Amino acid sequence: MSEEIPEDVLEELLEISKEIEEEIGRRPRKRAKYPSAREIAQAVAEAAKMFRGADPQEFPDLVRKILEEEGYDTRHVTDRRIWRTYETLVRRGVIRDTLGVVMW
Repeated sequence: MSEEIPEDVLEELLEISKEIEEEIGRRPRKRAKYPSAREIAQAVAEAAKMFRGADPQEFPDLVRKILEEEGYDTRHVTDRRIWRTYETLVRRGVIRDTLGVVMW
């Protein structure tokens, strides 16, 4: 069974398709890249310097905000990853425990 699509229907579908593409704006979008471990560590260190005397629960949001301002996609940057990075930096002596959350 080889039924052909009538030319007039095909042309109408192509026109509709073009209109939809113009409406949507078929420009290729440049995606923001995910931050690497190093970039997260730099953001954590920067946030730790800025974040004195505030509620530690807000710390991960500040780190994400810093990363987003630098153009990174932070959908997969979890609170756990941020806190693990913070603890590692404190234990290695890279930053001070300004939040007072790392137990020795």
